[in-house]
Amino acid sequence: MLPQLSHQQTLEPVYLAFLDALELSEFEGDIDKRYSARLVQATDNSVYQFLPQGVIYPKDQADLSLLLTLAAKPDFRGVTFSPRGGGTGTNGQSLTHGLIVDLSRYFNKVLEINAEEGWARVQTGVVKDAFNDALRPHGFFFSPDLSTSNRATLGGMINTDASGAGSLVYGKTSDHVLGLISVLIDGSVLTTAPVSLAELDNNNANSNPLGLEISNIIAKVCRDKRELIERQFPKLNRFLTGYDLKHVWNDALTQFDLSRILTGSEGTLAFITEAKVSLTPLPNSRVMVNIKYDSFESALRHAPALVTAQATVVETVDSKVLNLAREDIIWHSVSEHIQAVPNKVIEGLNMVEFAGDEQTVADKVTRLEATLKQQLETEACGIVGFQITADKPSIEQIYAMRKKAVGLLGATKGSRKPIAFAEDTAVPPENLADFIMEFRALLDGYQLQYGMFGHVDAGVLHVRPALDMCDEHDEKLLKTISDQVAALTLKYGGLMWGEHGKGVRGEYGPAVFGDELYGVLEQIKGLFDPHNRLNPGKLVAPKEAGPLMFNVDSAKRGSFDRQIPINVRQAFPDVMNCNGNGLCFNYSSYSPMCPSFKVTGERIHSPKGRTSLMREWLRLLEAEGVDVNALAKSKPLGWLQRAQNTIKSQQEYDYSHEVMESLLGCLACKSCSSQCPVKVDVPKFRAQFFDIYYKRYLRPAKDYLVAGIEDVLPLMASMPKLINLASQHRLSQWAIEKTIGYVDSPALSVPTLKQRLHGHSSRGYDLEA
Repeated sequence: MLPQLSHQQTLEPVYLAFLDALELSEFEGDIDKRYSARLVQATDNSVYQFLPQGVIYPKDQADLSLLLTLAAKPDFRGVTFSPRGGGTGTNGQSLTHGLIVDLSRYFNKVLEINAEEGWARVQTGVVKDAFNDALRPHGFFFSPDLSTSNRATLGGMINTDASGAGSLVYGKTSDHVLGLISVLIDGSVLTTAPVSLAELDNNNANSNPLGLEISNIIAKVCRDKRELIERQFPKLNRFLTGYDLKHVWNDALTQFDLSRILTGSEGTLAFITEAKVSLTPLPNSRVMVNIKYDSFESALRHAPALVTAQATVVETVDSKVLNLAREDIIWHSVSEHIQAVPNKVIEGLNMVEFAGDEQTVADKVTRLEATLKQQLETEACGIVGFQITADKPSIEQIYAMRKKAVGLLGATKGSRKPIAFAEDTAVPPENLADFIMEFRALLDGYQLQYGMFGHVDAGVLHVRPALDMCDEHDEKLLKTISDQVAALTLKYGGLMWGEHGKGVRGEYGPAVFGDELYGVLEQIKGLFDPHNRLNPGKLVAPKEAGPLMFNVDSAKRGSFDRQIPINVRQAFPDVMNCNGNGLCFNYSSYSPMCPSFKVTGERIHSPKGRTSLMREWLRLLEAEGVDVNALAKSKPLGWLQRAQNTIKSQQEYDYSHEVMESLLGCLACKSCSSQCPVKVDVPKFRAQFFDIYYKRYLRPAKDYLVAGIEDVLPLMASMPKLINLASQHRLSQWAIEKTIGYVDSPALSVPTLKQRLHGHSSRGYDLEA
């Protein structure tokens, strides 16, 4: 029978003392110590899992300053923090064993839009697509484009220096940052923006004394080492993310901007709370050309020619991603724009977009169309066909398909799933095809399946090898492949991380930066965070702190999942198949998934949250020696014993109650089963859980009422006025709601249908009406 799962990882004393002190202070935000809330924040869009000590949601900048000021007390020096936004990181960027400080709940306002000057001020918890919704009426958009734009926050974009489609034209996030407001580890507020050399020399760069010291030291170091920095950094559109030593000074060394150090720092230097960003005018005209190829290699090798055609965006996907999209509901919206070619197999696709003023776009498209027709006739470049669309909604639908493809890879059949860990390599575009061919040979050597898609115009390709993280051999293989890919990118003059930040991959930093410049990174980290308390273990540590505590081999979700027996995993496939992509966190009210999360804003009430809690429930049952499958077939405890357990549950902890709290909010609307890329079906495993849970505990009284109402309806119908008097009176409605939780009892018909039909002949009566 279902045991009482009293096991939960209790908070370490220093963290418990800190959170208790914070509760007693003037802190106005939310503090969540629940095991369920911690579990949901233990994962992101990566393979990693680090259980935090608690989750804090500050209401405003004053709250954030207060908690960091409190943390500066000697008693709390052991407390560490990590900022978190949308949780879309693919390399454990925001995961921590310390405290999560989630800015997405309250720091979500667009503060100011200056359409005349083309900039906006925004809090960093704002979701990217929500920001663009606010900008659209003014004729602007925030151009760095992400596949996770409907749930990724501006703070996450700034902290990873994110980019995406069209970065050759639109640049990275850091290219649009005009200024930042941050809170430092001592609770003080730092304002950063470009300053002239004269302002810097006159000590006017910042009013914050710590900020002033940091600015002066970093400015001097980066100026003195300018020649080495220029020589060491790869010449890429996707330049080094994090601690950007190169762009902290402009080319003429006349302007200094400390914001460039903060963008891409992944929460290791400060909490960024507000940003002033430049905006991009919405183009008057957009045209997309979808070019189909006989092989993925042909698509890659043709990409440089498309860049020279002055395309705004050149995106590519391979046949695996295309085939997955064809099997998904989203294909219906794009199929007419990517039609099959008779007697040809499409093995690769380049999506080429031109955006700008109408005449310029038309001229570019006309020239490209003429070239493509000629190449198609001569069977050059592996082109088997192309289609042109100038319909803006259709273009958006094609991009939506491409974005969803990221999650669709997780729907691959079998235990091995394409996963993110070496998925954002960047090399010079002219080297991309050769690099990818060698990359493919590497994966083929291990007999692995994989999907590929990306931004070929910038030399960035997302490659996701299929591995089974419940298999110890595959877990070790992940590290082996990661090391080999890191070396391969250096061979081709590129980077292991070109778009998604470093996260646990900070271990590859010394090889990229070199000993001398890596020492500068250590110095910078020490200036901002001398005691290594901000997202410790990622990117770099102060020199005296020792080696990084996280690396590619850090604890993964699969190491917990494999503690669940295979037959149990097979009995709960929807629980195990969730890959953490987080599409269920979509901010848009037009998205049908997931109503309970949209209303509550609580991640435990999302499909991803519910699968996370169920995973842990299954793991804990196995730890208790309970066979879940046998339990599902067993008979429930007697009514008296279940009643006793229910009464005791008010005083005794049982993790099963936290799972129940999460699942009770599910409306069983089934939107997850169609909208989720991996088709997670929450109502299905919710029913499985309810069946087992209620073998130990009583159901709510209203369940028994609803279950028995059909049996008593004939009796109630015999005295409808009396029943209505009892059920519809305000006092009785209040009593029913308070005692058994039943609301809106329907009134019985008076007179009843039988009474209304009395004396009527059935002849000629339309019974179906």
